[in-house]
Amino acid sequence: MQIDKKTSLRFVAFAMFVIISFSVLIGGLYNLQIENADKYQQDAGNKSAKTLRITGKRGMITDIDSVVLAMSEDVFNVTFQRNMTQNSEKDYKAFTTSILETIKIVEEYGGEIKNKFVIERDPKTQEWVFNFGKGISERAWEIRSQQWHANHFISAESEKFNTAEKCYNHLVDLYDIRSRGIDEETTLKVLAIYSDMQMNLFNSIPIVIAEDIPFAAVSEITGRKMMLPGIDIAVGEKRIYPRNNMASQVVGYVGKISDADNYYEQLKPLGYALNDTIGKEGIEKSMENWLTPNITSRQGSRLMEVDRSGKLTRQISYTPPQNGNNVKLTLNAAYQQIAEQAIASNVAHTRGVQEKKLVNMDWLEKYRDRLETRDFDKYPMRLAEKGAMMVVDVNTGRVLAMAQYPNYDSNALTAGGQAAIPYLMDERKMMRNLCIQERAEPGSIFKMVTAFAALTSGELTVNETISDEGPYKRFTNNEADAPVCWINKNARWKHANQTIIQGIKNSCNYFFYELAGRLYGDTGTNRLYKYAAQMGLTTKTGLQLPNELRSIVGNQTSLYDQNVSLQEQETSVPILVAASLKKHLKNIGASYGISYQEERLDSCIKKLMDMAVNTHSDGWVAAARPILMSELNMTRDMVYQRVIMQDIWVYLNDIKWGGSMEVQMGIGQSITLLTPAAVARYALAIANGGKVYNLSIIDSVVSPEGEILNKYEPTLFGELKDADQFLPYIREGMKGVVDADQGGTAGRYFSSGWKYVDNLWAKTGTSQITIGGVQLDVENNGWFIAITPFETPAEIAVVTLIPNGFSGGESVLAAKDFITWWMDNRTKQASDIQVVPGNELMP
Repeated sequence: MQIDKKTSLRFVAFAMFVIISFSVLIGGLYNLQIENADKYQQDAGNKSAKTLRITGKRGMITDIDSVVLAMSEDVFNVTFQRNMTQNSEKDYKAFTTSILETIKIVEEYGGEIKNKFVIERDPKTQEWVFNFGKGISERAWEIRSQQWHANHFISAESEKFNTAEKCYNHLVDLYDIRSRGIDEETTLKVLAIYSDMQMNLFNSIPIVIAEDIPFAAVSEITGRKMMLPGIDIAVGEKRIYPRNNMASQVVGYVGKISDADNYYEQLKPLGYALNDTIGKEGIEKSMENWLTPNITSRQGSRLMEVDRSGKLTRQISYTPPQNGNNVKLTLNAAYQQIAEQAIASNVAHTRGVQEKKLVNMDWLEKYRDRLETRDFDKYPMRLAEKGAMMVVDVNTGRVLAMAQYPNYDSNALTAGGQAAIPYLMDERKMMRNLCIQERAEPGSIFKMVTAFAALTSGELTVNETISDEGPYKRFTNNEADAPVCWINKNARWKHANQTIIQGIKNSCNYFFYELAGRLYGDTGTNRLYKYAAQMGLTTKTGLQLPNELRSIVGNQTSLYDQNVSLQEQETSVPILVAASLKKHLKNIGASYGISYQEERLDSCIKKLMDMAVNTHSDGWVAAARPILMSELNMTRDMVYQRVIMQDIWVYLNDIKWGGSMEVQMGIGQSITLLTPAAVARYALAIANGGKVYNLSIIDSVVSPEGEILNKYEPTLFGELKDADQFLPYIREGMKGVVDADQGGTAGRYFSSGWKYVDNLWAKTGTSQITIGGVQLDVENNGWFIAITPFETPAEIAVVTLIPNGFSGGESVLAAKDFITWWMDNRTKQASDIQVVPGNELMP
């Protein structure tokens, strides 16, 4: 086949193109691998890549209507950085001058240097000492010491650097500080900045030396940047709480990772850096995994080229970080505001009533003997100074308000330092969430448990009547020891022929002694405890908050559990009994010239206490004798002495559950201790007809893009059997409590024409408190349960507790104020209700 001339030229052109291309390629390879091989090899050795960790913002916490309770905002931080090659005398002189100038600027504008040096003066000796952390183990101290010395190129074994003072002097000279003539405080600030940089030198990133500085300081530092080597301005993140004190014990606060947070075991494996911020209390803590941007799966990264000196030269790649998720609470900000105002006002009012009572001559005369007996230096008077209040949706268990007084400013706790000290040092222990961590004897608010248990078990019929007959002597033959009702004996006729409705309305103690006695019976059943458990009073409530305490309802295991140690007992009673027994046995031994070993005493006491639980009290003395003889080598004569055995019997009686304790539990006394949260769950079960819901304070978790990641639906703890048959009678009794015309125990607090009294059913509770062996009525706990409406199905339950609040009646005011506001506004839309100023809504 003949190839024409035009096609031939094309082949020639293509061949020439291929030849030229290969020539260029071969020339490039020759230049790379032969002619300039040494140069490129040196450049490659001088550069490496480093991945920088990037995090987004922490998620927001909002109320149910997206009112922001916690958020993060951008702030300006001052940073400092030097690289590994900048270590000459000239470099240090320039850096120290720069650091000193920066400190001056920051402090002139009200900022402060955040860095702390590990060398400090001992407060007692004023000598220089190391401080690598408070309360850490010896191993942790050793590791931190080794890291610090290594990063500062100081040998701890060298005689030249074997003390903190020698290290201090070395660094002062190294960084050209001594010649500056500055004070010791400023010297420590400069050393702290250098030290933190040295500890992070190999990370190739700057350290923060001042946070959230004002814009005026930013402008000055930026304008003088050329004269401040190593200093720069960076955008950081600050956690803020726009509502300041609102729901502070619920929302909580954040802080830097500390020794107590188990960083290496728990946080580092998740991706946290040691200088990250985490939730310390409240929702910030319990929902940390949802809120944080610091876990590995949400981190971004920046791959950077780094030269031999450690300087970042260029960005190779970038992966954006993800922000933390937002947590929406069930709380309503408007409800919360009113509840906080109401409980604060109630506490102040109650305190005023108590202080007037203390100077009342009739009261002083009535309690003269007790006042003279009380050692007030050791046991000072306790009056109302704090209170808790919860509002719950009775048909879902959702918490609408969780208020307490006093509360703290979450911004101050997050800032730390001097701002946090007043709250941390307050004797009222303001860090505690009283709604889940304050346990108190419930008093008469427990009587609905006793009533429901007696009705359901058939120990009481709805039409049966019981009259107050004075001392209740079923479980004691000594009338002086028999419990009596609170009403004066001359007015007992008012508590005659009471049905369950009148028993609750009158809050007659004798009525509920009788019910508890019937439930306990002659064989000692624990039916009352079981009904309390069914109503949610013996377990945690399900709230998504940290450190909730479980309520305690009296029974043998709650009083003394022989299967756990003294330190694990639910109450302090076993510890006190063991201490009393030990003191008694030591005194016996001393009278015979015998000294018992602690181990033998502890073993003997444990066996005595276990014996008391498993043996009827009539057989204690006989059963205790062989224990004393075998464990302590007591003689037969010793164990048959009345003076020895009688006191042992008395002490053991305090850990043996019996009928006398059961009837006290029937009116909410004995060792029963409930939290407001547990009472709220119990109250909503009464209100909704028998459904015991777990409480919830989280509505949902929402992604930064607005997607609902987790919706928290109501969960049922259990249902009360026969509730529809018997709860209506309890409901009627509670309605009578607030009826002044019927003589209800709380009627006088609603007798002034309160417009919503017909829509309220409630119960007061006053629990007696013994302090220093003395009972004074002004120190009693005050409880109040209120449910509304009455004429239509109940919607909310309100629970208030004022520890040492005088009486249940005195705790009525907060609930009354809240319900007045709620009823006035219940028909309004959320947008029509005024919310506290400064509202910021979730975008």
